[in-house]
Amino acid sequence: MNLFIVESPTKAKSIAKYLGNGWVVRATLGHIKDLPERELGVDIKTLEPKYVWLKGKKKIVDGIKKAAKKAKKIYLGTDPDREGEAIAYFLKEELLKVNTSIYRATFYEITKKAITEAIGGASDINLNLVSAQFSRRVLDRLIGYKLSPFLWRDLKERGLSVGRVQSPTLRLIVERERQIQNFKRKKYYYIKAEFVVDGVEFSAVFKQRFEKPSNAEPFMKKLKDVMFVVKSVSKEMQKEPPPKPFNTVSLQAEASKILGISVDKVQKMAQKLYEEGLITYPRTDSYRMNKEKAQEFMKYIERTYGKDYVGRLRKYKEKALAWGAHECIRPTSLDKKPESVLELKLWSLISSRALASLSSDAIREKFFVVLLALSDHTLEFTAEGSKLVFDGWTRIYPKEVKDRALPHLEEGQVIKPKRIYIEEVEVPPPPRYTEGSLVRTLENLGIGRPSTYATIIKTLKDRGYVVLEKGYLKPTEMAFKVVDYLMEKFPNLMDYGFTKYMEDNLDAVEEGKKDWKEVVRESYRRVLNAKE
Repeated sequence: MNLFIVESPTKAKSIAKYLGNGWVVRATLGHIKDLPERELGVDIKTLEPKYVWLKGKKKIVDGIKKAAKKAKKIYLGTDPDREGEAIAYFLKEELLKVNTSIYRATFYEITKKAITEAIGGASDINLNLVSAQFSRRVLDRLIGYKLSPFLWRDLKERGLSVGRVQSPTLRLIVERERQIQNFKRKKYYYIKAEFVVDGVEFSAVFKQRFEKPSNAEPFMKKLKDVMFVVKSVSKEMQKEPPPKPFNTVSLQAEASKILGISVDKVQKMAQKLYEEGLITYPRTDSYRMNKEKAQEFMKYIERTYGKDYVGRLRKYKEKALAWGAHECIRPTSLDKKPESVLELKLWSLISSRALASLSSDAIREKFFVVLLALSDHTLEFTAEGSKLVFDGWTRIYPKEVKDRALPHLEEGQVIKPKRIYIEEVEVPPPPRYTEGSLVRTLENLGIGRPSTYATIIKTLKDRGYVVLEKGYLKPTEMAFKVVDYLMEKFPNLMDYGFTKYMEDNLDAVEEGKKDWKEVVRESYRRVLNAKE
């Protein structure tokens, strides 16, 4: 008998179908050890963490150890990331007491082929990944445990918290709210002419911008009862390449917007789809797609939509640390679908995006017309139109772009405007963040990592720092106080550049380039130096 160990019962059930007789599949139900809840759990001098059993987990692991005693081989099949590697590490520590034939099996989708290959290529624990998890956990504990009491004392409210990623994220939301509060509404004015030619309505704009309506009046006088002549007509074909397949951030942002759910719910649903064997691992920075799977998908596109809709497997520039062998988020099969309505919507979104990324360009024809006022040829108006010539990938992954019709016009043609008027354009204030736009901003700034964004936003809501108002994140009064306090007392913690610097160093631990304790010690010292 061989033993295969994972975190989730759902994942265990999916894998058991592929392993068959001679195998026992067990689940830990998530992490088995963590830092203690009611004490720091880190030696300040040595930075040695004190990991303790989570409630009820020793009993579960003792049960797994009984099965391990009888196993020929033990495979640790926890998730292929820092958290999964740490679970595997603690499991191995315990299981070595009863059996030494322990292997780490890494896979990115739950299919028979992937599981078989993972077992065949099983090796040992990746200690760099374990160190990366330790470094993040210890640094986050030091910052949260040591700095939060300052908030309780000085702001006189318990339950407030400080976080390495959480606090700079809150700063983003508060700063955006202050931009909105301090925004001075600005209006601009343009002269616009409307026409109807051969039953087609269109408009042309005089490109000069005016600060006041009165500044446009002298030009309006010249345009009274004026006719226009077509100076030039031109057109060009524009190709619009397909979107990239999803990675963690783009899935969180897009699914949150389209399905109207939180990024936390998106991530939990995606994890469930993965554990059921329906999509690849949903925590990934990568846009890479397996060549064999891409070929399978492109054959489906040809059968379903026709040869003209088949594109190619594109190569995308990856980040320096794009989670190794991880792929994009894609379906494992186009035939296996979830039963739940909301999960089906998410699966369909992932599937259509993966297919669209392998489809052909959309082609749009753009038209440009220049019109001159006969009363004064310096008064030049422009009109633009567009028409979708070939829908390409947009047939698979729809994009809302309206055609702007222009009539057939020829150079030298004289046309009469339906009306000419001054159009007022008001510059809107910057919008509040949605959960989706916030995770994109965090990624662009290099703050945190995609696997943690959903948890960070949930924490900000749970702590009462932000509320969701009409789909937008609005900071509470306490959020302003917390951000102002931390900006004064711990400016390094709140500095976006320093936050990215810490994150880059933590990534260097994962790559084996830096010692995790040195990174934690230096980062923590610099956070505290801001207070001294």
